[in-house]
Amino acid sequence: MELAVGPVAAAPHAADRVDGVWRVDGYGTVLSVEDGRLQEYQATAVSCLRGDTARRTGQSGSGSVTYTGDDATVYRIRPAAGGAGAILYFDGSVGDRRLLRLPALPASCAKAAPTGAPATFDVFWQTFEENYPFSAAKKIDWQAVRDRYRPRVHDGMPETELFALLREMVLPLYDAHVGIDAGNTGGFGQSRPGTVIPGPGLDQQARRSSSSTTSSARDCGPSRTGASGTPGCQTEPATCGSLASVDTTATALPTRATAPSWSRR
Repeated sequence: MELAVGPVAAAPHAADRVDGVWRVDGYGTVLSVEDGRLQEYQATAVSCLRGDTARRTGQSGSGSVTYTGDDATVYRIRPAAGGAGAILYFDGSVGDRRLLRLPALPASCAKAAPTGAPATFDVFWQTFEENYPFSAAKKIDWQAVRDRYRPRVHDGMPETELFALLREMVLPLYDAHVGIDAGNTGGFGQSRPGTVIPGPGLDQQARRSSSSTTSSARDCGPSRTGASGTPGCQTEPATCGSLASVDTTATALPTRATAPSWSRR
């Protein structure tokens, strides 16, 4: 029997394994990772807009590569088990996001971003068309929304008017995870009627409720009947504390088309 003798190929460096172009599964976000630099894009069928930039700042023994953005956002990317795709995690986030490898950046990413109020409207509408999942559940005909509002948009439209129009479009969604950031022009966010926006006060209330529930559970005896019908404690459910999910935050300026993006919580 003959044995082949020669140099053993080195295992690929973790940073090399996460280099490439990735799409965040379920979102219009595309990441280009190369030579220690991460560039974020927001892509739709009609646009590709450059977003945040980060540089490689570390690597863990588990294969996770860290990138830190100019705004101090920390991205952590690691190859997925089995080598199929990768996993993205933001510090402070409630969970991971799956990354799907693309052969290259969308061709539109090489083009200059469209300008003007009509282009801003088109990117705004298209991003919700592709990524907002609850239109049907809320009985919102998003195409009808476009047909209603698009004729009112024109070049030279004042920023305040465009902001007011976009706000009017998404107002019926009553979704706390939808917002508009128009810089100095204004901002918009709302919650579903009857709900409370999570914050420090609600967190404290939830902790008190949870503590009270736990104390009641310790005090009650086996004579009580629980919700399942078995002997135990019957207590009220604790109030939810901080809620976190993906937000759709849209920025809209008539001079430069900008797209809704997702919160990194």
